Amino acid sequence: MKWNPRKLDSEWPFDVMSADFVLDAKSTALIVVDMQSDQMTVEPDSPLATHYPQIVSYWNRRIDETVVPNIRRLMGLFRRQNRKIVFTRNGNVTPSGDEMTERLKANFSAGGPRSHRDSPGYQIDERLSPGEADLVVDKLTSGGFTASLLDHALRNMGIRSLVITGILTDACVLGTARAAAELGYNSLLCEDACATFTQRAHDEALLMHARIFGRVETTDGVLAELAVHAPQPSAAGDASEPRAPELRVRRRKR
Repeated sequence: MKWNPRKLDSEWPFDVMSADFVLDAKSTALIVVDMQSDQMTVEPDSPLATHYPQIVSYWNRRIDETVVPNIRRLMGLFRRQNRKIVFTRNGNVTPSGDEMTERLKANFSAGGPRSHRDSPGYQIDERLSPGEADLVVDKLTSGGFTASLLDHALRNMGIRSLVITGILTDACVLGTARAAAELGYNSLLCEDACATFTQRAHDEALLMHARIFGRVETTDGVLAELAVHAPQPSAAGDASEPRAPELRVRRRKR
């Protein structure tokens, strides 16, 4: 089912203002934002759950039943097509976190996850483990492009379009998606492969992106589009992968 922004905002001129592009499988990368082990579950006794108990069931169910399965589906297609997958990880470099911004330090003080790059909780969730060919980008900021190698790497890979997934929809995911659009990438948010703490916050972030900066689509929609626009094999083999030249051996005359 196609995601329809007009169901959430019937007055905005989407047909005039929205970005319109088609994903080309050859130049599209999958971005998985901050799906790290210590952020996959909100524990019932956590500071967040103590003040907002309704978040526990909403978040845990959405991550386990919707977001992780859909990211796995996308990863499966990208790997079958031999396309690029990029993971970002967010957190402090040192155990103290002194190098983080004051805003993120305040988040830690309020009981947010506090893992550093050598800790198990900082690693990508094992259900989404990066492969040897995948790129992992570490960042100290919400957006994936700020003060990181992400833009440099994507341009060297020949990437023009991004399918963006992960957490939080209204923070690191949206920040990455908007920066991507500003840098000239075709920026697509995959709505059922993202999550934040409330449905309202999730929908508002998607709307903000869909109004001007890029597209919002479902996992089914992305999979169908990439399948249609993937390079097709020719009768002599896959045209996207040139065959090695035939080796000819010349015999010496005796």
